[in-house]
Amino acid sequence: MKMLQSKTDAVGPVFDFDAAVAGPVLGIPPLEMPEFDAPELTPLTVPLEEATVGLLVTCGAYYPDQKRLGERSDLSYRLLPRDRDLSDVLFAHMTPIRAFALADANVAYPRDSMLDLERDGVIKRYADNAVSMVGSITQYDELATEVAPKIVDEFRSMGTDLLLVLPFCPQCHVAAGVLARAIERRGLPTVSLTTLSKQAEAVKPPRATFLDFPLGCPGGRPREHDQQRAIIRAALEAGSAMAYDAEWTLQRLPFQWSTDGDRNWEGLVTDLYRIDNEIRGSVKSNMSAHGDQLKGQEKEFTIRCAC
Repeated sequence: MKMLQSKTDAVGPVFDFDAAVAGPVLGIPPLEMPEFDAPELTPLTVPLEEATVGLLVTCGAYYPDQKRLGERSDLSYRLLPRDRDLSDVLFAHMTPIRAFALADANVAYPRDSMLDLERDGVIKRYADNAVSMVGSITQYDELATEVAPKIVDEFRSMGTDLLLVLPFCPQCHVAAGVLARAIERRGLPTVSLTTLSKQAEAVKPPRATFLDFPLGCPGGRPREHDQQRAIIRAALEAGSAMAYDAEWTLQRLPFQWSTDGDRNWEGLVTDLYRIDNEIRGSVKSNMSAHGDQLKGQEKEFTIRCAC
């Protein structure tokens, strides 16, 4: 297989969504990213093993008795109880990469990994509820000034010390990065676990970690539960160890999708976008509707929205 999907950063290959999907499959121009300055961090006041850790996901997870989340531009969220049967969870995010989450919800909503880390004493407690959204959002002002404070209030009511943020699709990486920055500035430390380096390096979410895995799998490979738990643990440990006054970096986690380092998974991601006409059309429509509202106004936005 030709390696057209990859490019190489300072520490290794990364999946190039623009070269693999945006142009050849969706027929849209490369995603123009804003370039933010490094965020101001809130110090984490307890060690990880004494922390209550919350979870914010943008895959649109919800339960059948909850109102379905919208496909895009939906600023609402759903609370996902920690003890509810994971086999019942549904996904509202209509993106081809949802196929991974449909195979194993933990790749996008790593509830089981969080409970395992609590059981093993890596964290003190996993928060009572996760917050779930569909991250296909470009109402950035509202996201930062209206939604972020509500999410902070939700997690503070649960005694949360640290919040793990998992973006899902390309647009999710921007929206989740804005959310993480705004939540951090409101006094709740965050760690982000990303699978697209371009978006992460542009938006610079606090304590960002990077996993070189397929888009849609920030929580690990489907049904590889030991690996999933190790990835979530590594992200939390790496993020919590970052000094609050350190220079911003995107820390690459030491995991491979295939044990031999084979990158055929890149073609799988591209094929997921190609084979489902209905969902591909929805993705193309959503991305066309999302004008890049941040590029060129990063400093003004940071001041205006306190993130």
